[in-house]
Amino acid sequence: MRFQQQIIFEKIGAEGQKKLQKSTVCILGLGALGSRAAELLTRAGIGTLILIDRDVVELLNLQRQTLYTEQDLNLPKVYQAAIHLKQINSKIKIKPFFKDINYTNIESFVKGDLVLDCTDNLETRFLLNEHCLEKEIPWIFSSVLGSIGMLFNIIPKKTPCFSCIFSEPEDILGTCDTEGILNTTPTLISALQVTEAIKILTKQPYAKELLYYDLWKHKLTKTKIKKNPKCNACKGKYSYLNGEKNKEVIKLCGTNSYQLKGYKPDLKKTAEKLEKIDKVIVNDYCLLFKELTILKDGRVLIKAKSEKEAKELYSKYLGD
Repeated sequence: MRFQQQIIFEKIGAEGQKKLQKSTVCILGLGALGSRAAELLTRAGIGTLILIDRDVVELLNLQRQTLYTEQDLNLPKVYQAAIHLKQINSKIKIKPFFKDINYTNIESFVKGDLVLDCTDNLETRFLLNEHCLEKEIPWIFSSVLGSIGMLFNIIPKKTPCFSCIFSEPEDILGTCDTEGILNTTPTLISALQVTEAIKILTKQPYAKELLYYDLWKHKLTKTKIKKNPKCNACKGKYSYLNGEKNKEVIKLCGTNSYQLKGYKPDLKKTAEKLEKIDKVIVNDYCLLFKELTILKDGRVLIKAKSEKEAKELYSKYLGD
């Protein structure tokens, strides 16, 4: 039997395995954390996966994003992940969405019995936190930087929320673009995240503390978190979900890139324009040119050292 070794593990058993097979897990972000978590859940026998990601596979991803290969380069992570996962477990139901999640569409796509946060920016995490609080969906925060990873289970009405811990994006210092990522760190944190997911889905006790693990030093720190009585999100005041704090320019971690919205591309015409300057790569989903990845849905990812530089490059190549 496919899941025999998991079933004979006393904490899961036959009943626990049935619960996993009936569960739907949404994974937001298919980078190092998300792609590995998706693989582990697929192998564990989860019934349905909702996969959401807005990016394509780049060469620098392959250092730590273990689900992808060189054949996946320049193609949407979410579609390539779905292909590989179906090859692992043909019975699993996968719903892939090549989408940028924001306050206008999060309700349509982020749903299920549990959400795994594997995102690459903090604004999306605050948005996800408010959405899950409103819809009462459990979610698991995860983050990696260098050799350090963090994990926290957030269960609406039962635990503190993400905004109880972090008040604003600016409060968290350091990025993977400046600190780098050891490729074993996301593997460890995704394993911890999936373990907690299995506990939650099978209705078993889960970790109540904020877990902080330094893989290089083999140091695990557990921090008890209390609800913040001044937390607006816990009070139902959703400034991200109502669009009040929506940003047109978002810093993406791990790629030294910025995402800008609002470009209305005809990829063929844009390619003809840019080919006069330098080489262009075009496929059904995006156009790659120098520091720019122009996506069919109107987003532009720009490799730059600052938001100012990203806007300058956008104007230089795509401005009127």
